[in-house]
Order: sequence, then C-alpha cells, then structure tokens
Amino acid sequence: MSTEYLLLVFVVMMLTAVGGIVQHRYYTRTVGRLAREHNEPGCVLVSGRGKGRLRGAIVVLVLRKQDEVIRAAAVMEGATVLARFKERPAWVGLSARDDLPECSPRVAKAVAEARAHVPGRRRLPPAPGSGLRRASKFIRTDS
Repeated sequence: MSTEYLLLVFVVMMLTAVGGIVQHRYYTRTVGRLAREHNEPGCVLVSGRGKGRLRGAIVVLVLRKQDEVIRAAAVMEGATVLARFKERPAWVGLSARDDLPECSPRVAKAVAEARAHVPGRRRLPPAPGSGLRRASKFIRTDS
C-alpha cells in the first residue's frame, strides 16, 4: 500500500511541475506578444503580482511612461496552473494611478507592484514597521 501511495504522490508532484513549466512558457509568450504589438517609443511593459491566501493575480501592463496611461493590459487570476491571461480592453486609455474597473484586491496589488517597476519612477520609502530600512543617502529626491 505504501508503494502505491508514494507513486501517486510522485505522479502528482510531476504533474504540478510540468503544469508550472507550461504556465511559465504561457506567461513568456504573452509578455513577448504584448512587447511586439506595442514596441513604440515612450511605452514600457511592466508586470506585477498580487498574492492572496489561496488565489493570486499577475498583471502585465503596457504603459505610456510619462503619464502611466494604459495602452494594453492582460490579467491572470486564479489558484491553479490552469489560469490564463484575459485581456482588459476596458482599461485601455485609463491611468494606472486611478482605480480600475473590474479590479479585485489581488489585481489592485498587482497593478501597484507593476507601477513600481516603471523605469525612472521615484520609489517611496518602505512603510514604518515593514522591517525594511533604506539609507537616506541612496534615495534620489530630484526628478
């Protein structure tokens, strides 16, 4: 009985690993497609993730760098490796700084993290009590 149990556990682990690899390749293809479609001066492609207790979200955004207006958006939200990206055409033309329609708390966290990855954007110091410290001499205050 224990041999069958170990074999079942091994098969489940292998299926999970293969599913994770397939999902990573899907993410890479989606990012590549958005980068090819929106390869324009002044646009940047950023991504972020928002974690929940059981479910998570990944957001891939193409933004105009100067004002963070969304040119394209794709959101993957789910709890398994079967989750897929869904385009969000309703977000196109809106500012990533504002609240977005059809946006769960996980997706809102992912959008905030993606915005933090915009090149040249000034980072805010960590919140008090977060356990992270930053030396003040390394924070740029000029823009």
